[in-house]
Amino acid sequence: MTTAFRFRRPIQVAAALVLALGALATRPAFAEAAEDQAADQTAPAAAPGELKTVAVVAVSSYNQLIGDVGFMGSLADRPELGQMIEGTIALFTQGKGLNGIDKTKPWGVILQTDGQQFLPVACLPVTDLNQVLGIAQGFGAKTQDTPDGGKQIDLPNGKSIFVKTGTGWAFLAQSANSLEHLPADPQAALGDLVTNYDLGARISVQNVPATYRQLAVGAMKSGMEQGLQRKEGEDDATYEGRRKMAEAQMQQVERMVNEIDDITFGWAVDSKQQQTFLDFTYRFVADSKMAKQIASYDKPHTNFAGFFQPDAALTMNFASKADPQLIKEDMEQFRAMIDTMRKQAEKAIDEENDLPDQTSRDALKGAMNDFLDAAQATIEAGQMDGGAAVVLHPDSLTVVAGFLVKQPEKFESGLKKIAEVGAKEPDFGGVQWNAANHAGINFHTMSVPVPEDQEDARKMLGDKVDVAVGIGTDSVYVAIGRDNMDAINKAIDASRAEPNKEVKPFELSLALGPIMETAAANGKEEDQESLQAIAELLNNTAQGRDHIRITGQFIANGLRYRIEAEEGVLRAIGKGVSEAQKKAQEAQKPN
Repeated sequence: MTTAFRFRRPIQVAAALVLALGALATRPAFAEAAEDQAADQTAPAAAPGELKTVAVVAVSSYNQLIGDVGFMGSLADRPELGQMIEGTIALFTQGKGLNGIDKTKPWGVILQTDGQQFLPVACLPVTDLNQVLGIAQGFGAKTQDTPDGGKQIDLPNGKSIFVKTGTGWAFLAQSANSLEHLPADPQAALGDLVTNYDLGARISVQNVPATYRQLAVGAMKSGMEQGLQRKEGEDDATYEGRRKMAEAQMQQVERMVNEIDDITFGWAVDSKQQQTFLDFTYRFVADSKMAKQIASYDKPHTNFAGFFQPDAALTMNFASKADPQLIKEDMEQFRAMIDTMRKQAEKAIDEENDLPDQTSRDALKGAMNDFLDAAQATIEAGQMDGGAAVVLHPDSLTVVAGFLVKQPEKFESGLKKIAEVGAKEPDFGGVQWNAANHAGINFHTMSVPVPEDQEDARKMLGDKVDVAVGIGTDSVYVAIGRDNMDAINKAIDASRAEPNKEVKPFELSLALGPIMETAAANGKEEDQESLQAIAELLNNTAQGRDHIRITGQFIANGLRYRIEAEEGVLRAIGKGVSEAQKKAQEAQKPN
C-alpha cells in the first residue's frame, strides 16, 4: 500500500483516541460505562498505581514564542506583532503581565493513567507563585490553603483549580486527585516536543488502557455501521462491495490501534531557515507487522527524477517499494475498494444522458476497467514510482507526468476505447496514433478544442490544447499544453540521466510566485492591483523562497509528514492582509 494511502489511517486513529480520552478524562460515569462495555477484553490494563504517560501537550518558553512571533511578524510586514501581544497580555492582566512566571521554561499539560483513571496536570514554570495567584485574584478568584500544603483557587463561575508546587514549577488540576502523582521532572516529560517545536502534542497509544483503546475502535465501528445503511436504489452487488470495503478498512484501523506506538503533532518556526512547518509523525511498536512493513520500504528510489522540477509552479514525486508478502492483508482492502469503484463508475456511465448510444457506454466502461486493471496490477506488485510538474506563465501552461505502470498495454487499450467515443463528437480531431517516439516510448497525440467562452484558458493554452500520451515497456507518460512534446522529452532525458535516484517517499512543492504572477495577469480586474502587488513582492524579495512543501519521510518504525512554508509565503500572507485592509478602507470612504 502506498505511503500516501497509509496517511489517512493514523489520523482517524488519533481523532478517535483524542475524543475518547477527552470524554473519559472529564466524565467518570462515561468511563464506568466504557469499562463495562469492554469488561470481556482479555488485554490487561496497567496495575493501579503504575503511572504511565498517555498524552503530552507542550508549549515552548514564553521568550521563545514571543521571539518567533516577532520573526513571523517581520516577514509579514508586522514587526511590532510581538510587542502587540505583550501589550495585550499587560492590558488583560491589569498591568501585571506574567509576573511570577519563568519565561525561559516551557509550559505543558501531562495526562497520566494508573490503568483505572486519567490524571491530567498542567505544568506551569514559576519564580513566584504568589504573584501568579495575584493575577488570578485580579479577576475575582479567591485562594485558600489546602490540608496537603497546596492551594485552591475558587473561580467566579463556581469551579475550582487545585495547585501544588515543586522546585520551579506549579502544578494545576481540576481535581485534587490528579495532584497525588506529579511528574518528577516536567521539563523531561515535555521532552523533545519543546526541543523541536513551538507547540507540540503526543499521544502514547500503547499507554492508553486496553479498555479505552477498544472504546475508540467501538466508536469507529459504530460510525461505520451507520454509514453502511443501504442507499435508496442501491443494488445488492454494489451494497455488498461497499460493505466488504468498509469491513476491510475497519480491520486495518483496529490493527493500527493495536500497533501504533505514538502519534505526534508539532508546529514550529525556524528563524535560521526562515520558514515555518507543521509535522505529523506516527511510529509503530517495534517488530509489529506495521513496523516490518515500514522497514520493508527501505530507501525509496525513482526512475522519474526529471519530473520533479523545483522551478515549476507545482511539482511532485512519489516512490516506494514494499515486500508483496507483507502487504497481502492490505490488498484485500484495496481489491474491495477497486471493485466498489468499478460498480460505481459503471452505474454513473449508465446514468449519463449525454452519451450518444449504448456502444459508447460500453466503450467507456471498458476503458475504465482497463485503467483500473493497470492500477491494480501496479499496486499489487508493491512498487509505486512517478512524478509530475506544472509549468505556469501568464500566457502558457504545460503539464508533464510519468508513472510506473505494470500493464501499460491496458492503459493504451483504454485510451483507444475512449478515442472511439470521442470520434462521434464533431469537434474532436481524432488521435494521431504512433505520432512520435522518444527513448523507446511511443507517443499518441491529439488536439482538444478549448471552448470559446473560456477566455482565460485560451490565453494559456490557445484555441486547442495539445495532449500526448506515451506508452513505455513499464511506464505511462502524459504531456498537456504548449510545447508539450519538448517538455516531456526533456523530463524523460533528465530522468534517464539519474536512474534509480534516491528520493523521499513523497514530496509536493508549490511555488507561489508564478501562480500569483499568472493570477495577476488573468484575474478579475478589481483584484488585479492587489494580486500584482503580491506578485511583485515575491519577485523582489522572496528570491525563489516562495514554496509550500509537503514531504513524507521514513523514520525508525514509522513515517513523518511535514508541511512547510518558506519566507516568501509568509511575506505574501502579510501583503495579502494589508491589501485586503486597504480595499476595505477604500470601500468605506464616502463617494
